[in-house]
Amino acid sequence: MWSLILTVIISSLGAVLYWIHRRARFRFADKWPCLQPVYPLIGNAPIVFGKSDVERFEVIRDVCIASDRIMKAWVGPKLLLVTSHPDFIQQILGSAHCLEKPFLYRFAGFEQGLFTAKYHIWKEARKRLNPTFNQRIIRGFVPIFAKCADKMVARLSEYSDGETVNIHKYTALCTLEMACGTTLGSDVLQREGKEEFEQGLDQAFNGAARRMMSVHLYTDVVFRMTRHYKELMHARKVVCDFFTKLVIERKQYLSEKCNSNEPKQEDSHKPKILVDQLLSTSQDGKTFTQEQITDNVYAVITGAVDTTGLVTAHACLFLSFYPEVQDRLYAEINQHFPTGPSEEVEFSPDILKQLTYMEMFLNEVQRHWTVVPAIARENIAEIEIDGVKVPPGNIFCLSFYALHRRQDIWGPDADRFDPENFSEERVKKRHPFAFVPFSGGNRICLGWRYASFSMKTVMVSLVRNFKFSTKIKQEDIRFKHDLTLKLPFEHWVQISKRKPTTA
Repeated sequence: MWSLILTVIISSLGAVLYWIHRRARFRFADKWPCLQPVYPLIGNAPIVFGKSDVERFEVIRDVCIASDRIMKAWVGPKLLLVTSHPDFIQQILGSAHCLEKPFLYRFAGFEQGLFTAKYHIWKEARKRLNPTFNQRIIRGFVPIFAKCADKMVARLSEYSDGETVNIHKYTALCTLEMACGTTLGSDVLQREGKEEFEQGLDQAFNGAARRMMSVHLYTDVVFRMTRHYKELMHARKVVCDFFTKLVIERKQYLSEKCNSNEPKQEDSHKPKILVDQLLSTSQDGKTFTQEQITDNVYAVITGAVDTTGLVTAHACLFLSFYPEVQDRLYAEINQHFPTGPSEEVEFSPDILKQLTYMEMFLNEVQRHWTVVPAIARENIAEIEIDGVKVPPGNIFCLSFYALHRRQDIWGPDADRFDPENFSEERVKKRHPFAFVPFSGGNRICLGWRYASFSMKTVMVSLVRNFKFSTKIKQEDIRFKHDLTLKLPFEHWVQISKRKPTTA
């Protein structure tokens, strides 16, 4: 009896002391409104309990849109400072004190890779990998992009006019081939396991997103007792096994090349593709561990597949929704890439850069359906934001999805699809951080230039060969909670082959 009373007293005292400590720890944020209701220990977590992935996305979306400047939200005992304000996003992304990824990214796994790595790991890896994504190297990738896009067109050409296809299946496979060809030097078209890889990638992303929003799964001991853990580990194993085979093959190729008696070219100063850089030794004698190699390959290839493949699939739906936009885009493409045999088409970087309406269109697609709807940053030193001094160790949640819909930036018709939003005249008048599809600042996505060229190549190949329509209604579009912006159903479109004389 006395032991029970003592336990209750100690527990109650501990809870009170914890509450006092928390109150003092986060007093600096009293200025900002707090998402309600808030519960002890679990914070605002109940607002997503028992909800589907679609409902979770919509709850989070509404919270972010409601945050005009900064709003407090509690994920368990962790405080999130949520914002979609361009001034604050610019300040946070541009600050040398906000380059850390918070604990939530640990749930995505592959913690030695650029996407999830802690600051001290990311800084060294980014420095060594930057040369593999410089402009000269990426421009040299365009012929590989074009080759992969031609294969995609050939596969789609097997369908009869008017047939319905899940276009994301084809754009995802195309971008997987592009990514493996340009980062691992491998052709995956005939490789076994590519379908399982794509499924594993989707499951790995979804599993990580689910854990981020499930406070009761934050503790590793508890998470490992659930079926979600087993499913996530299986998905990651499928993805890693696929990459590992490719890396081993490349390592063997480089070893045979090094040991061959063929005259060696002087290429010590030539930038290497990703895998060659990962397998090399730096000037100061450092090498990447096997874990670092695997995690960085995962970060780069999955980043390419789950962004470029998704954006181009989204773009095909928007073309279907807006035939007049599709006609104007086709006219521009036909001006630079006349319809005819694919082998007669020259996909040069300079010509791709001349596709101004294409760029405006793809930007507007990404504004509406921002492929990475939100990111988080943690400050490693005190910063002052909105007149408040924020001590180190706090988490900022930046909603790009809400940012790209702010009426004070995009006008009262912010929800209307209009590529002219990215005309040169309008862009000049806009806040420099009003549109950040690839994040910004020092930790901006390493492959943003890569994505630009690859997306344009895919869209040129698709639009010059096919006309798109869909039975999906734009008002029926919804999204599900994930690390990237995904539909809860397939990208069903009807395709018709272009005729050489059709304008």
